[in-house]
This record gives sequence, structure tokens and C-alpha cells, in this order.
Amino acid sequence: MVAEQIGMKRVVGIFTGVLLLCASSAGAMAQGADGGMRITVVSVEARRPLEGVTVTVTDRDGNVVIARTEASGTAELSGLEAGLYAVTADGVDLVTVREPSVRVVRRSVTPLTIEMLARTAALEEIVVTARAQTADPHGAVSKSLLNREELRSAVGSGSDVMRALDGVPGLISDGEFASFSVRGRGPRDNLILIDGVPFDRVIHFDQTLGEEEDIGGGGRYSIFAPSSIERAEFSPGGWSAAYGGRSGSLLKLDVAGGSPTPSASLRVDIAGLEFAYDGPSGLHDDTTVFFTARQFDFGRVFDLIDEKDIGQPELTDIVLKTATSLDPANTIEFLGIYAPEKYTRDIFNVLESPNFEDVSLIDTEQDLYLAALSWRRLVGENGEWTNRLYFRANDKTTSEGEAYPDLVPEGTPAEEVPVRERLITVTEKETEIGWRSDYVTRNRFGRGSAGLHVWQVDVDYSAILREEWDRFVFRRTDPRPPGQQFITLMPEDINSLYEAKETSYAAYGEQVFEFGPWDLRAGLRYDRDGFADESLVSPRLAANWRPSPGIRMSATAGVFHQSPRFLVRAASPDNFTIQNERITHVSVGLERYFGADWSLLVEPYYQWLDKLIVEQERTSGRVTNDGEGTNLGLDIVLSRRFADGWFGSAVYAYNNARLDDNDGFGKYRADFNRRHFFSIGGSWEISERWKVGARWKWASGRPTDAFIINEDVLGPGQPLRFSKELTQKNALQLDSFHSLNIRIDYRRSLGPVDLVAFLDVINVYGASDGGSQEFDPRRGVNVAEDGEAFPIFGLIFERSW
Repeated sequence: MVAEQIGMKRVVGIFTGVLLLCASSAGAMAQGADGGMRITVVSVEARRPLEGVTVTVTDRDGNVVIARTEASGTAELSGLEAGLYAVTADGVDLVTVREPSVRVVRRSVTPLTIEMLARTAALEEIVVTARAQTADPHGAVSKSLLNREELRSAVGSGSDVMRALDGVPGLISDGEFASFSVRGRGPRDNLILIDGVPFDRVIHFDQTLGEEEDIGGGGRYSIFAPSSIERAEFSPGGWSAAYGGRSGSLLKLDVAGGSPTPSASLRVDIAGLEFAYDGPSGLHDDTTVFFTARQFDFGRVFDLIDEKDIGQPELTDIVLKTATSLDPANTIEFLGIYAPEKYTRDIFNVLESPNFEDVSLIDTEQDLYLAALSWRRLVGENGEWTNRLYFRANDKTTSEGEAYPDLVPEGTPAEEVPVRERLITVTEKETEIGWRSDYVTRNRFGRGSAGLHVWQVDVDYSAILREEWDRFVFRRTDPRPPGQQFITLMPEDINSLYEAKETSYAAYGEQVFEFGPWDLRAGLRYDRDGFADESLVSPRLAANWRPSPGIRMSATAGVFHQSPRFLVRAASPDNFTIQNERITHVSVGLERYFGADWSLLVEPYYQWLDKLIVEQERTSGRVTNDGEGTNLGLDIVLSRRFADGWFGSAVYAYNNARLDDNDGFGKYRADFNRRHFFSIGGSWEISERWKVGARWKWASGRPTDAFIINEDVLGPGQPLRFSKELTQKNALQLDSFHSLNIRIDYRRSLGPVDLVAFLDVINVYGASDGGSQEFDPRRGVNVAEDGEAFPIFGLIFERSW
């Protein structure tokens, strides 16, 4: 703790010095050229440009600029001073739209797309002001949408878009890392799409081997910075029939598509560097480019906060997106991602571990690729047809060994400490090629859509244990010799090879029926899973009712299927034909506005869980589909839109997820079930240069297994080892979790360059995250990981021309 306090003082001191230097050197600098906006207004229903819409742009001092959209649906505004603006769009027979925070940068034209809903007679005075871009208007009220400015200034986001999602309904993020759980489901149950392409490996350091917390945690750091994402749309349940394959939540991330004017930025922080370009391609007049490249070495961060036992995680992320307008009806986009990573934990890190609590030796390397080409075409008067071709690949190798520093005298040189390196090695190779086609149109009933998704996956997975390995955490039911109070992993039980190449496909159809203040969406999805040799049918329903101004009620119901991970399927030959899990979901919701700025959201839900994957024993990796359960809960969100310089939200979530493996031991709480969760936070724009924010979170503890400790299990003449025998699944509860995150942003012009200095501190007072406890077999104790403050500070240099 003392070292942590010293590290935090060092961070705060450096950051304060940077701010003072910036302020003093910028005092005499000119503010330079003004910026502008290019606002494009389209209809929600037909995706066509809207002419004659009045656009009002207001700065923070109340100064107003007004423009009207042309036949192309665009309005150009120039001569705007750098800063944040509120944008309002009004049109005849259209629902008024207000976007409270749009940033203008010097010498740059900020693009903004506004989607406007037709105000029919039935909607007259029922719908209050909408956002410029909205989440699915026909789904549950719990759907959320965050724009680019909200993402990059979110408290606790650092340089990770996943951490910027804090505060949306149903989502719990309980640490300094990117993974999250939703409504009691695990981090790997979430369906993630990048520009409409399924891409589940969006988070770095999703460990295959290592400590329990690393394996179950779902990853540490996403491949996207918040500024790389134009919009993030999130749904905790009840989404459209267009999407399938996972059942926990739906997250759609749209990568920024490029600005009409060129700009570049360089981000420097304690983890590494990030470069970005956003602007015209220079090769084609109607092609824009967004490019970002970053390289981070988190070993430097861990040295700063005195956490040298963690290891050396390193990553590189390269993202390229181009958008080409062929004509008003046709747009072509290309997206390329390359995201390699490397994580090493060697004997030097082991020797830094207090009391040698963690003696694992880890070596992980992964190469990750995605290439996607999309063609969006406006068809007829009301139709839009989007086709996407994509290719993704990953090649990951993970090995784990063990060190034995307790068997030699203290102070023994690292090279003389006995080790068993690469005891187990797991390889994961996947390639996927796919085509997705979606068509949407207006018809006499409302809005109709249909689509087809075909993909082929080639997998090559293996697990090789080179020799017997004693493990000292086991379940009472795990097979072992009579009287032995630990388990021994055997090569003949662990070694496996899974090679397969299968084609899968899915088709869906959906229709929105509009009846005055009501709309009803009915959809049906069909999936053919080539790996499970299984046909799946998923009906989906959603209804919305807007009875009076500022009130919206929703109801959703549907069936969602979740395919097993390839890592699970490959763990044992008995798993090769494992089937999909099945979740039946229902929810009702209420959204109520109080005036122009305040809103209250309430949504209870219930889920029936069937054919859940259940691990049979730790010695073989064999699983079955014998599990079932129920999941019920309630989400409440009180939020305030940006007004008078600040915005905020308070979130409460209740969840009770109970499972039954049908093994005779009864029901138990799900691994990621936190009964209660509360979060409150907000952000305050002190001036055009200063912005501060904070968010505090509290959650009741996750469940953990009941256990007994066995002493001296290796017997006389052998090293002293204890074992942890798990006697009842999730019968105990870990400590509650709470943390405070703060963020400070300072922006100023330095001649031709705009400078942003930022400080983002996650878990300011170093509280424990209440995560799973690791067992130390050398001392026979459970070790709870100490919490630590995780500071991210740095500078961003921006230049537009």
C-alpha cells in the first residue's frame, strides 16, 4: 500500500506539472483558425436525405448559428470557434432532435449524422425531443447508444472503449479491465459486432491458462480506443431477430468513418503511443480514411504502481477504415484490423510475488486479423440493401509452467530456482470467411426487414500436457485414487486435437406493425449450426406503446441460442458434438421523461435457461448440456441529459440467477450473479478547457464454492503442500466490491496544435474488486487480490489542416 501511494503521488505530480507547463506556454499563443460542421440529416424510416430541415447550433455561451439542409440532406457551417456545441434539428412533420454535446476542433469540419423520425398524427405531442442517433426504437427501453464524444470522455475509460460503457442498464464492470458481465451472465456470453461483422475476440489477454480469475475474467483490454468508435449501441436483452449466436447482451460498435477535412493526433501515455489520422484519402475525392496504430507495454504501468509480479503484457492495434461514396445511393466501406499481443510471466515476476502466492509461468502469443468489405445501396424509394464480406483469423499459443521458489533458500538467484516450463500448451487457430446480406424497407404495415448470413469456419485446436502435473484445487467429485487429496492431470486425459471445417448459415425475417401510438415487431430466425449438426428456430417479439408525452412502455419476448466456445468443444472428444444453449427471455419496461432533461427507466426481466454447458470434472475437460436455470432481475436508471454544463446518471440493478447441473447437488447461484449493484456518476464542463468527471460503483459479492483445506497432502518426505477441496458449488459469497473512478481533461491550443492533457484514475482509493480468491498450496490459505489504483495519464497532440 505504501508503494501504491508513492506511485499515485508520482502520477499526480507529473500530471500537475504537465498542466502547469501547458498553461504557461499557451498563454501567448494565438487560438488560430476556426472550425466547422457538416450535418447530414436522414429519415429513420427510409434512410433518405431530408431537405429543408432547420439546424440550430448553440455554443456554451448561448451564441446561435442557424442553417437549413439542402437537397442532399446536408448543412454546412463554418467559422465556428473550437469547443462544444448543442445541435437541434427541426422539420415539418418530424420529431425534433437535440444532440447536447458535439465537439468542433480548429481547422477541422466535424461530421454529424442526424436521424429524424416522422411525426405522424398518432405521434403528435407524444414523442419529446430525440437524440441525433438512437438505439433500436422498436426494441426494449433498456437499449442504449453512446456517441463518439461520450465514449472518449467517459469516466474510467482510459484508452479502452469497453470501459466507457459504464452506466448503461444491466452492465457491470467490476475492475480496472475491459471485460463486463450483463444481468448475471458471463463476459463471454456477449454478442459483439464491429461494423455489422461478428467479432468476439475484441478484447486482449483473454487468458486460456493461468489463475482462475484470468481464465474466467473474459479479457483485459479491448482493441479499440474510445475515439476509434463513432457509436456504440448496447442491449442487455430482447434484441432483433437479425442477431444470434450469443445470449448475454448485444454490443454493436461502428468504427469512425473519416472526416471531410484532414486531422492527425499523437497520444502519449505511460503505457505507450497511439497515432491516428482522420480525413480524405488523397487518392479519391469521395473517399475518407480513418487510421489508428498504437503499441502499449503495460509492464511500465505495473512497475509504476509496484505490481511487478503481474508480468509483461504487450499489444499492438492497427485499424484502417475507408468509406467511399460512389454516388448518392451507393457507399463502399473497407475495414481492416491487425491486433497481435504477447504476454510473458517469467521467474523474475514469480520472485516478485508476495509469499510466492502465484508461481505460474505463462507465455502467450496471439495474432488477430479482420478484413471486411461492405456495400450499402439505397433501393427504390424506401429500401436499403447492405452486403458484407469478411475474413477473420486468429492464431494463439499459450503455455503454462510452474516454479518452485519455496524449495530453495531465500535469495537464490533466479536462474537457480527450479522450474517446470511449458507443462501444458494450448493452441487455438481459427479462420472464418462469411457473407452477410440485410435488406430493410418501408411497406404499408410499417418497416420490414430480412437477411441471410453464411459463414465457414476452419478450426485447429490442441492441448498437450507433456507430463503428469499435480493440482491442489479440486472438486470432491473429481476422479482420483482413494485417499488422495489432490488431483493429478494425466497426458492421456488432457491431450486432445480438434480439427474441423464446417459451414453454418442463418436467415431471418422481421416486420414492424405500426398502430397509432403502438408498434409491434415480430421476427423469426433460423440457424443451422454445422459444428453441432443442429437446426435452431428463434422467434422474437417486441412491442412499444407511447400513451402520452414523455412516456414509453415496452415488452419483449424471444428465444436466444448460444453456441459453445471452440475451446470448450476441443477440450475432449466427448465435447465435439456438444449442442447450443437455449435462453427464453421476457421483459417489460417503462421510460418516463421529466421535463426536457431528466428521465427514469425501469425494466424487470425473466429468463429460462436450458441445455446449459456443465463441466463434469477438472481432470478431463469433459462437458455436457445437462444444466438449466432461471434468471430474473430489475434495472433502474435515473439520468440527466447534458444541460447547464453537466450530465449524470444513477443506476441500480438487481439480479438473481440460479442454476442446476442436474447432478443431484441441487441449485446454486450463477458465477457472475451479483444480487445488487449501484452506480452513480457524471461529468462537469467547467469551461471550454476543463472537464472533470467521476463515477462510484458498489456491488454485492459474487458467489464462490464452499471448501475445506487438507494439510500435508503429499505425505512424509515430500514438500509441504495443502489442497483446497471444493465441497459445494457457489455456496459462499465473496466480499462486496466498490470503487471510485475519476477523470480530468484539459484542452488548449498551442499555436497550430491542440493539446489535450488527461488523467484517468480507476479505483482511486485502491479497494479490492471482490474477485475470486486464489489458493496458495504452499501455505494453505486463500489469497484475495489487493486492490490498487490504476492511473492512466498522458498527452494528446491534435493537428488539423
